[in-house]
Amino acid sequence: MKVKAPRAYLSLSQKEKDKISEYVVEMAKEQIEKDGRIMLDLYIKMVCVVLHDAFGFGEKRLTMFLGNHKRLFHRQHKMVKEDTQIEYLNRRMAEIFKKNGFPQKFFDEMLGKVVTAEEDSDGKM
Repeated sequence: MKVKAPRAYLSLSQKEKDKISEYVVEMAKEQIEKDGRIMLDLYIKMVCVVLHDAFGFGEKRLTMFLGNHKRLFHRQHKMVKEDTQIEYLNRRMAEIFKKNGFPQKFFDEMLGKVVTAEEDSDGKM
């Protein structure tokens, strides 16, 4: 029985190459979205554990947290520009952490410096 082996990539027409490229990009996007959903799922579950263990949140308060997170997530998702999201979150952090400001230094030391969109576009990484 003969096996049909695909032609080498270089011998394909440009239309075939473009179709392959589109397919690869689509597969990559799907994988990135899947990975993002997995990370978000893990993060939310870790936050629930911390809220329960450190602050005594029970099922009712955790359900309220999840509902508010969903609402905030949808609001942020509607903000197309990354700068808009960052500005909104920075403004909210300033309101919440009033006196001493958001503990950015703590997070930088724990997670490594977070590169902002401005620093990335200026090439100051």
